[in-house]
Amino acid sequence: MQGRARLIGGPAVLMLGGLLASIAPTVSEAQFAAGCRCGTINGYHRETRVHVTEETTEAARQIVGALRSQTRQNSTYLDRQVEANRRIADGEAQNRAKMARAIIRAEAESGRHDPNPDYCLLMDAAAAAELPPKNSFPGVDGVVGSAIDWSAGRAAPVRDNGVRMAAWLADERSRLDQAGGAADATTDWEFALGSPTIPTDDALYRQALTRLIANTVDPFPPRPLGEDDLTTPAGLAEAVRRQVAGTRNRAAIAALSHPLELAAPVHPSWPYRTIASRSRYTGEIPEVISELQALDIRTAAYFVPTSDALELRHIKTEAALLQDLIDLQSINARIALHRLEQESRNAVVLAAILGIMTDGTTANLQR
Repeated sequence: MQGRARLIGGPAVLMLGGLLASIAPTVSEAQFAAGCRCGTINGYHRETRVHVTEETTEAARQIVGALRSQTRQNSTYLDRQVEANRRIADGEAQNRAKMARAIIRAEAESGRHDPNPDYCLLMDAAAAAELPPKNSFPGVDGVVGSAIDWSAGRAAPVRDNGVRMAAWLADERSRLDQAGGAADATTDWEFALGSPTIPTDDALYRQALTRLIANTVDPFPPRPLGEDDLTTPAGLAEAVRRQVAGTRNRAAIAALSHPLELAAPVHPSWPYRTIASRSRYTGEIPEVISELQALDIRTAAYFVPTSDALELRHIKTEAALLQDLIDLQSINARIALHRLEQESRNAVVLAAILGIMTDGTTANLQR
């Protein structure tokens, strides 16, 4: 113990004393002058540990508090940054929406999305495509059928033939020549082709039209052959010749029937009256019009439009002009189809004419 006391009493004692003086300044130097006791030193050590622990705990508490405060600040900053980004995105979306609405409104005010007025008229015509039953008009089938019966000898005057048939024809001409307001209804084709719509509901008109076709194709057919006629060689030969003539007459009647079918009334006229008002169309428009007159009116809307229609066409949008082109193409396609049908009938007529030209150019050899 004395050795240890001596060691402690050296410079180490001085250093320890200085340390203790710095940690516990209340300890007087007189306590060290009397010598160092282990209990006192241990007490100093305990006080030092307690003090260091308290200081360390306080420092850790302050550090933790500072970290928590910084975390709260960072979290608040991130929340504010997210909110700011959201508001910026919402603002950009609102600006884009306002701009899109402004563009759409400007296009709408400019008329870009307005429907084509001519297309609306065509829609009205399409909706009224069929006539009510009370307004149905007879077609030209009956007229064509009567002309065929006349040429085939099935009509009563043809069976009487001779003077009786001539008297009947003269009486019919005087009765029908003024039909439809014409001067020569049974002999002038202007009576049938001069109007785009023919009044097939008029019985006198249909009779005059039948006589006009008959006068053109076969005005004086022979009386029909009887059963006795077919028992002789001459009668059989005549039956063959009449069959050939009947075939050619039917071809001629078919060629004439097509323009008459085009002029037969089939469409209600009220939608086409509005279309005609946008052009300088001068034809008479009856209650029910034919397909030929419908094509005529729709073509006139583009060919001879009024000044107002031209002004309206000038401000039409691209879509409306494209719809007009489609309409024109459909009109041209329909006309081309009717032309093809008529040319097919004309081809049959030309073949019949060629056959007539070659009749009698050959003969049977005598054996």
